[in-house]
Amino acid sequence: MKRIELLVNDPVYNDYMQRIVAEELEPKYCQHNFNHHIDVARIAYILVLEHGDMNYFVREHELNGRLPAKEVIYAAGLLHDIGKWKEYRSGTDHASFGAGLAREILPQAFFDDNEIEIISRAIYEHRNISTVMSFLGERLHRADNLSRVCSQCEYGMHCPKRIHKESHVNCFEY
Repeated sequence: MKRIELLVNDPVYNDYMQRIVAEELEPKYCQHNFNHHIDVARIAYILVLEHGDMNYFVREHELNGRLPAKEVIYAAGLLHDIGKWKEYRSGTDHASFGAGLAREILPQAFFDDNEIEIISRAIYEHRNISTVMSFLGERLHRADNLSRVCSQCEYGMHCPKRIHKESHVNCFEY
């Protein structure tokens, strides 16, 4: 996945990731580092594969095959919390801000306008589930929730993410 390699080596992407790490020195819960981002990317991709939705995703969004579709899914996962540092600093919604940052970063990794729109919309939507979400936005939301098992977190009820998370058991069944 050449474009994903370009993305993770992009200096702007890495600058924003470092900003997130710097903002999350304290408290330690819900780190939004590279490990979290790659977990979300992988889980989103698995959700698409396990439910036999890859051909639908390719066809519905007019993508140029399965590999470009995989790169779109991974890029969305790797960028979904890219605006988190801004939320910590000023209270700005990280999903909407991150969608804008993604629009700046993705052309450098040779994503086309259609792919950028799909990824940016998914990032914008990933925070809250709704009935009008895009295909990838919904998968990204679920992958983000599945990437952490909050019931096992040592910080428990102190975590602000917990109030937005699907916590019932069937979220693991998707």
